Amino acid sequence: MQCLRATLCRRATRRFLAHKLLVRDFTIAIDGPAASGKSSTARALALELGFGYIDSGSIYRCATLLALRHNITDIGTGATDLIELINKSSVDIKFQPSTTRSSPNLITGRLSVPDVRILLNDEDVSEEIRKPGVNRLVAKVASDGEVRTAVLGIQRALAKAAETRSTDVVDKEGVVSVPGGVVMDGRDIGTTIFPNAELKIYLDASAMARAIRRWDEMNSSLKQARAKAPVAAADSAPVANERAPAEYPSVEDIARELEERDYADINRQHSPLRIAKDAVVIDNTTMTFEQQVYSIADLARDRMGLERKHDDL
Repeated sequence: MQCLRATLCRRATRRFLAHKLLVRDFTIAIDGPAASGKSSTARALALELGFGYIDSGSIYRCATLLALRHNITDIGTGATDLIELINKSSVDIKFQPSTTRSSPNLITGRLSVPDVRILLNDEDVSEEIRKPGVNRLVAKVASDGEVRTAVLGIQRALAKAAETRSTDVVDKEGVVSVPGGVVMDGRDIGTTIFPNAELKIYLDASAMARAIRRWDEMNSSLKQARAKAPVAAADSAPVANERAPAEYPSVEDIARELEERDYADINRQHSPLRIAKDAVVIDNTTMTFEQQVYSIADLARDRMGLERKHDDL
């Protein structure tokens, strides 16, 4: 009798999970300050769970790039023009073949992190929206209430499209293709965009830890760009070397910029950065990348009634 009861319970759990997936009602919201690892964590998490992924911050970066390209530096007086540009523009987020991230402190080795390409009006702007000019202006763009309202529509449309993509769920009875959930990261996802998300995460880290990560990211992008560029003449090399420090600030400068960004995000009038009441706070200052991704994945599995996979971490 007990064995039969356990079997019926497992079948009921599977039916419950299948229903949740079919109605696409499992959303993971990841919030936190700049450079806390939200984007890379969310991408790896989406791949781990078979969910769709939306980088909400990239949409504000695209809006900032539009402002720069149209010489709108005073967001207050130029908000109307910028909103018109946003409403006329299309933003898409595309998963690319996975890259890997090293894990020197964990035996599991390397974790796949899908590359994501950001398309603005069908133009790949993935690198351009990460440049220092956009970094310096994006906080002002994101703090404008009218801009946030315009971006909100794009965020929810992308999330709906991501949720309706098919994904393969594997269980003992085989592979079933069903619509999956969605992972979205940003600064107000759990408090404003998806206040009813089934799982809310707040990722945090010290300003210096975040600055080192941002510097590594920028330096890696610079090396990749130089590797792809044609070999320059010998007499032009010193000029490129002289420009690099101005384009890519020091770790200390980045830490100061991040603290300024934190202050602006926390104190802005519209949708400020704050921790949702029901969010799980994770300080990843000393965590490996795998530890933070797998711990969130198992939290999600708990709430979906699935078996945990990484209790050995």
